[in-house]
Amino acid sequence: MNIVEKLTERWRDIDYPFLVHSSGELRFSEIAEQKAVDVSKVKSGDVVALIGDFDPQSILTLLQLIDKNVILVPLTVDTRAQHKYFFESALVDVVIEGEEVKRISHSIKHEIIESLRSNEHAGLVLFSTGTTGRPKAILHDLTLFMQRFETRRPTLKTINFLLFDHIGGLNTLLHTLFNKGTVVAPKSRSVEDILATCAEHKIEVLPTTPTFLRMMLMSGLIPKSVPKSLRIITYGTERMDQPTLD
Repeated sequence: MNIVEKLTERWRDIDYPFLVHSSGELRFSEIAEQKAVDVSKVKSGDVVALIGDFDPQSILTLLQLIDKNVILVPLTVDTRAQHKYFFESALVDVVIEGEEVKRISHSIKHEIIESLRSNEHAGLVLFSTGTTGRPKAILHDLTLFMQRFETRRPTLKTINFLLFDHIGGLNTLLHTLFNKGTVVAPKSRSVEDILATCAEHKIEVLPTTPTFLRMMLMSGLIPKSVPKSLRIITYGTERMDQPTLD
């Protein structure tokens, strides 16, 4: 049974949405009913750049690619100016955007990628923020990463602050899918919109960054505009300074 089949079974007879966004709601049944992108020419072990977002087609393609044991490179249109560099750094073999599947020819190999391939493990390539130079490619063992979702855990209503090309954004998405939760995508990532979205949807978890927390402090909107529903704020992606944490 592949991932889509497992999740379809898990979400059977559940009517509430797993994703709420600015243009509406999305139920898992709508993901499963999407016309799948033809990934028949993608081979196990290929390094595949998926340019997308938290939309039905991108999510379905993401799940298809994980099933094929590829080395996944999730990207967004916001970083398009850097895509050529990302393709070269990650040794990308295939690029998928929408329904277009394009193969890139190169003959370069890397020992860590070859190790994943020989173990028949999927991989995940993410890029650093580039605050201290050009972004650096970071390779994770996606097969091991996916094992965390085999154990069912309780979910809290979460705002998806982090993006499609960030490990926190992917973790939030997959945790929500595998544990039948609800994630809310904000209209924008301004302090005002994030706090308004948290209040409107009774958000319980805000995963964010130290930079955003500093922006919250400077906005003058906290603590009075922080909704009572918010129970947990997590942070990552960069170093936290002690004054902000205090």
